[in-house]
Amino acid sequence: MVDLASAGKPLMYLLAGNGSAADWWDDVLPHFAHYQVVPLELPGFGDNPQAPCEDLAAYAEALLAMTARGSAITAVGVNALLVLHALQRQPGHFQRSVLLAPVGAFLWQRRLPALMSPLPVRKTIHWLLANKPTLFARKFSNRPWTPAQYLRMGAGYARCRAFVPHWDLVRADTALPLLEWITDPVELVWGDQDNMLGVEQAAAWSAILARADLTISLKPGWGHYPWIDAPAEFAAWLESGARGFVAHTKGGRLRLAALAGQAVPPALTLNECHDPRLPAFLASQAHATWAVRSSSYGEDQADAANAGLSSTFLREPASQVPGRIAELTAMGVEEVVVQRFITPQLSGIAFVRHLAVELEWVEGHLESLADGQVSPRRAVISRLGAAWNCGAFEPTHGLDADLLWRFLQGVLRVFHYVPGDIEWAWDGQQLWLLQYRPISDYGWRRHLTAANIAEILPPQPSVLVEYAQRRAAASIPAIMARWDARVLQDNEPFTAVFGGASYINNDLFLARLADWGIRSSSYAGEVGGATPRLSWRPVRLVRSLPLFLRMQHVARGHLLTLEAGLRRFDHELAQLAGQGAGGQSLADWFTRFYVFVVQGNLCIATALASSGGAWLGRPPTAYDNLESAPHRLPWETDPATPRPAPTELPLQAFPHWSLPVRLAHSAGLPGLRGYYLQVREWYRDNLMRMFFRLHHAMPLADRAHWFAPHPDIRSRDGSFWQDGREGTEQAAGFLIYPGQAQGILGADILLEDTLDPGRHAHYQRARAVIARMGGRLSHGSTLLRELRKPSAVLPQVDATWLGREVVYRDGELTLLDKSPAAGG
Repeated sequence: MVDLASAGKPLMYLLAGNGSAADWWDDVLPHFAHYQVVPLELPGFGDNPQAPCEDLAAYAEALLAMTARGSAITAVGVNALLVLHALQRQPGHFQRSVLLAPVGAFLWQRRLPALMSPLPVRKTIHWLLANKPTLFARKFSNRPWTPAQYLRMGAGYARCRAFVPHWDLVRADTALPLLEWITDPVELVWGDQDNMLGVEQAAAWSAILARADLTISLKPGWGHYPWIDAPAEFAAWLESGARGFVAHTKGGRLRLAALAGQAVPPALTLNECHDPRLPAFLASQAHATWAVRSSSYGEDQADAANAGLSSTFLREPASQVPGRIAELTAMGVEEVVVQRFITPQLSGIAFVRHLAVELEWVEGHLESLADGQVSPRRAVISRLGAAWNCGAFEPTHGLDADLLWRFLQGVLRVFHYVPGDIEWAWDGQQLWLLQYRPISDYGWRRHLTAANIAEILPPQPSVLVEYAQRRAAASIPAIMARWDARVLQDNEPFTAVFGGASYINNDLFLARLADWGIRSSSYAGEVGGATPRLSWRPVRLVRSLPLFLRMQHVARGHLLTLEAGLRRFDHELAQLAGQGAGGQSLADWFTRFYVFVVQGNLCIATALASSGGAWLGRPPTAYDNLESAPHRLPWETDPATPRPAPTELPLQAFPHWSLPVRLAHSAGLPGLRGYYLQVREWYRDNLMRMFFRLHHAMPLADRAHWFAPHPDIRSRDGSFWQDGREGTEQAAGFLIYPGQAQGILGADILLEDTLDPGRHAHYQRARAVIARMGGRLSHGSTLLRELRKPSAVLPQVDATWLGREVVYRDGELTLLDKSPAAGG
């Protein structure tokens, strides 16, 4: 590591992409005057003797360890992605981050990752790059290089032991988790002659890095290796500090959409009325009238819309445009967008996600809606089916619902499928994009449920849990892309917010069932609650059989990685505790851990769902020894829950399986449900041990904030629509464990809203346990089966029966005065 104080110049690291070596930068090094530059070689690259890292997180940690805090870095391609992972872990580590054509967007749709997936292909390409680099000359650059430069490039590939395994690490499901929370300054750079990653990806990165201080530079004539093509120009530009245009503004997003091929009316973004580009731009369309709109840095941000902070001027003649710009800049607006005015026959606002479009539209221009002169027409169009649809968009003025849907989905794709608020206009001939902005707050017609989440978290969880849950929600589903990449297009979060509280997002799972042709009641029975109707689709089901095999293989394989992941996070937590880390650092660690935890649970649930029964046996689970477990208590999943005094609670090793069971697991044979339940409860028990340690690692001074109850309470039971409407579906009841009991309801026979496995002591003492909500595979249901306690889920138990004597028998509850049974 370089000593910044003795260097005399600001320090900048140079990090090229996959296959790179430090000498790839030799041509440009003499041209730096302002920066002291240090080329980097990560583990497994160039002459670095360390073995390649096992995943992106390990590479990010290695990069942080190799670099000085407060330095600058320029990184390229796949290793530019590592800089972002480093910033996600250590905000502020790099005071300047210049990323040239980063890799990570649309990975599941790009041809090169698919081509490089087979190991023999990868090894062959690696050999050719190392030994015949001139075969790839057109990919490297549109300009000819010297023989020495090609030899140097090939020698870098030859020494790179990380080249082949790197393709396994940088996948669609691993590339982008939690990057939307980066707030550091990030400078993205693209060359218009880049033959590897085109400038159309810039719009996607503006959506991925939704909260970063993001600027984008588009360099004419540059390829993927500008420091080799034009080293003096590259160094001069880098040292000039030019940052390009601001991405997260109205003008920035319109420019990005246009670069990606969307139909955007000609527009110019500028900062003052005397901009020399303005006269020529206005003269280029002499008969046009213009819209002059604010593009303030505080508008249209990921967490705050702040729309309408400044005036918008419409139908302005060219002569009035400079004056309107001056008016807006006098108001303190940082940017102004001058855009050709479209005279629409129809215009509207669309709240767009991949699964559904929620429309509001009017005749003519949107100004009549903004001024309150007319009420818009509304409709919801969804891929999922009739229960999600609402209203209809009838063909009018030559525009039909299909054309509008395809246009809006095209805009959404450009911005990496991140749900957006899109203003559109139809001029009778074509649709125009007037604005795209991220949605900061909107009540979708999305189906939510308290099922499952109510079992493990109190109605008012801690600030710590809600912080981690909201930050992790969008990253968790990526694990499902290992068997069905369509989940990345849906871009649905694991949990969604209603009334300030988080609930499970049913749409995430129901979208998969709809694509697979599976009825929705199958999902509701597993996790609890109720869902809108989705019917069996036999043709889709048959087509999905190869996917199911892949899903089973991937999910089962993931179980064997859980122990290593747990121990790694446990080591990180121990390091943080040893360093006396503050609450914010622990909360950010918990966010990363939360992603790991729920992704592991999704794979366990998938293995259980495809286990094919338990005919190979039911080994004991962690519930066999709960009496001497200080880490198991009510609401144990919230680390803020008060805990006993700290004690040694080492992680437990993965359950030992006999050779026949291991072979059955590897071969994908049925009959392993008992063993997968054992894994699930082993996993949960270890998670509670880590939550126990996290509780005690939190500094006393920070507990008042992080352990305080979150101000918003989860007030909805069951299932409902996110826009607030109640669902009409009835949750089904089912028998958990057979048996009968007689006693007072609420005392001898417990009546629980949901099943909390932390209440195991209460369940042990009860004669029977009844829950109003729960699923067959919930932790609480598993616990009651382990305890062999007569129990059932009965959604319709009459609350007036509390305190009265009842008889429970195999899923039916009866008052002793022979009142009709309630539930069953």
